[in-house]
This record gives sequence, C-alpha cells and structure tokens, in this order.
Amino acid sequence: MYFKINAPQQDKYTGMGMINVSADLYLEKGDEGYEKYIAEHLVMVPVIPEGGYTGKVDEQGAPADQNDYDNWFKSLPTVQQLNPFCNHSIQFEHDVTEEEILWCFEWALGITHWNYLMDDLHCQKKDENGNPYSQVVNQPFHYSARKEYFKIISQLPLGNRSDYMNAELAKVTKAEKRLVKVKKVDFTKVKTTEKYKVK
Repeated sequence: MYFKINAPQQDKYTGMGMINVSADLYLEKGDEGYEKYIAEHLVMVPVIPEGGYTGKVDEQGAPADQNDYDNWFKSLPTVQQLNPFCNHSIQFEHDVTEEEILWCFEWALGITHWNYLMDDLHCQKKDENGNPYSQVVNQPFHYSARKEYFKIISQLPLGNRSDYMNAELAKVTKAEKRLVKVKKVDFTKVKTTEKYKVK
C-alpha cells in the first residue's frame, strides 16, 4: 500500500485558516484485496491528442455534430490506467508540519484499506447489533458554522473585534502563505523520524 499526496490548492478551507490536503491511495501486489482492486480500478482510458476535438463546435464549445464527436472519441487510442482505490482529503491548521501530514495519511491509509476490504468506504454498513463495520477516518468538521463565523468576524470593523477574533482572521493569511510552501514539498523526500508509505 502507498499514497501520493497531491499539490494542495486554495479552496474554501483556506478562507477559514486551514489547508486542505488530499492524497490518492493505492494497493500493491501482495496487499490484501489487490485482485479486487485491479478488477475495479485498472481501466482503459482514451488518449486525447493535444488540441482535443477539432470538429465543428457551437458557441458554448460543444460539438455541433454529436455523431461526428462520438466517432472521433471511439477512434482514439487507449491506454491502461491504474486509478487509486480512494482519494482522501484532510484539513490541517496552518502550522502543520510535513511529517504531521505524512502521519495523518499513513493512519488514513490503514483505516481506508480496511474499509475498502469491507466494501464500505463511506462507512455506512452496520453489523447485526447496529455497530459500524468500518472505522470512520474523518472527525466531524462543522464547515458551515466555521464558514459563517469567519464571514461575520471579517465584516466587523477592526475596532469592534476582540484579540481572539483578530488572531483567528490572521490564520487565513498564515494558511495562504503555508499553502504556497506545501505546494512545493516533495513528500517522498521529507526527512522524518518514522517511515511512511508515500510515493
């Protein structure tokens, strides 16, 4: 098993002083469930040439002749692509370290692998006693409440904000700056105290 961390982008969490990081999770030969994984996630995908479809298009850019487009699409060469068995996102505070990010995804990889083997990535299945089969990876995050809080305090005049409110708003700038740095990190080369399954 291993994970690949994607370059984070500025998104709705950045505006609340957090960094949203995602990783693609993969299985390797010899891992439990590998045959199921290959059967489900090894797919054929078309190789779309640079420039894409060159037939006539309307003002919205949609093909003017759907049959022509369908024939063009069917004629494209294909290649095998191994997709991840799951993509997982975790939101971090602005002062997160690279090793903390790695640790969290290592932890999520193990739990998500178990959930995948149970056919329950969304943690919906229950046993005969009503207990969940799967382990929940994400902790509850009250996105709408946090978003509303940041919206309200950002609209207050500076003199009407408490020191705590100003410190909370400062997290947005800190998250934006940290995001720029995290985007450039090669997580396979981060010096760590532990060993992680990152590629």
